[in-house]
Amino acid sequence: MRSKICFISCLLLFGSFLSAQEYQLSKPLVRIDGGGFFTKKADITFDFRLEGASLRYTLDGTEPTEASALYTKKLTVKKSSTVKVKAFKTGFRPSETITTEVHKLGKAIKSIELSPGPGPSYAGQGGQTLIDQQAGSLNFRDGHWIGYNKGPITITLDLGKVKKVEEILVSTLTAAGAWIMPPTTIAGKLSEDGREYTEVPELQINEQKQEDPSGKVYYHIKTENARCRYVKLVIQPLPALPDWHPGKGNAGWVFLDEIIIR
Repeated sequence: MRSKICFISCLLLFGSFLSAQEYQLSKPLVRIDGGGFFTKKADITFDFRLEGASLRYTLDGTEPTEASALYTKKLTVKKSSTVKVKAFKTGFRPSETITTEVHKLGKAIKSIELSPGPGPSYAGQGGQTLIDQQAGSLNFRDGHWIGYNKGPITITLDLGKVKKVEEILVSTLTAAGAWIMPPTTIAGKLSEDGREYTEVPELQINEQKQEDPSGKVYYHIKTENARCRYVKLVIQPLPALPDWHPGKGNAGWVFLDEIIIR
């Protein structure tokens, strides 16, 4: 009888173990002071409240493992970084990886021109929205975004004087449920005098898939240390939502919150 009870107890324990293995940990929460842009440093905190769980993170864009750095206190970064964090706990499947980018602000921009203007419902502060060094949240109605559902969108930036430019960063939002999609292309042109422009390689952007997550997306345009005063960007919104989307056939929206010149 005692052996039978022991056998049943072992089965129950084994069953509990298997049951736990079926559960995946929820995603950690991430908070970045300043919303993702910084001048000198960015403070990053993670939150995951489950006894016995650990958070592992990387700052170079690689996938966190149980051997990655252990999160114990607020992180401070002083250079642009791709932050990834994941929760681990014995007996459970690890959480999904949360990826967040933080970006150091770049060169001062003297002025900006938009052609055409953004949609009336999502006008923000006009062109100033893109150079105010304020990050938009995941709420596209927060006043820090401008939105377009037709293009091309032409943005001309004046740096005030000729400077060396290594990279142009364009910060966007993707939220398929709100018809906010990635642009199809971003073309860049550089000029010292505002009359003659030199093109940089056009950025071709993959179409959004149904399973792709929503969130902020940053596009990097390399300029090979060119010298220029004027930067012109031509952005093409998605002309028709894909077949998998409930609004298929309608134009997609492009939302922008900041352009950084480095």
